[in-house]
Amino acid sequence: MSTSAENKRDAADYGTLIGRFVDHTIDAGQFEQQYLDLMKNNEALHPDDVLAILDELVSEVDEYFVSPEALPAERRDLDEVLRQHTAAAPARLRRLGVLG
Repeated sequence: MSTSAENKRDAADYGTLIGRFVDHTIDAGQFEQQYLDLMKNNEALHPDDVLAILDELVSEVDEYFVSPEALPAERRDLDEVLRQHTAAAPARLRRLGVLG
């Protein structure tokens, strides 16, 4: 498989996961765990501009923390902030040509 095809397949995995989070199929905790797992197991060599987008999301996910004592409304607000930051990534990846 060519590097370009591998990058597109790998980026599609990120796009699918992000889409599931943005459309509320999975919650922020699930997204956090799955995104970090995907990054940890990522063997594709992405161009710097693609990697910058994926790394930005790692930073957002790393900053995401909800105290176990958080009220449901506070949890929803924090989840929504992460969701909003995440929602822009697919369009940025599409502009770079790695998402269809």
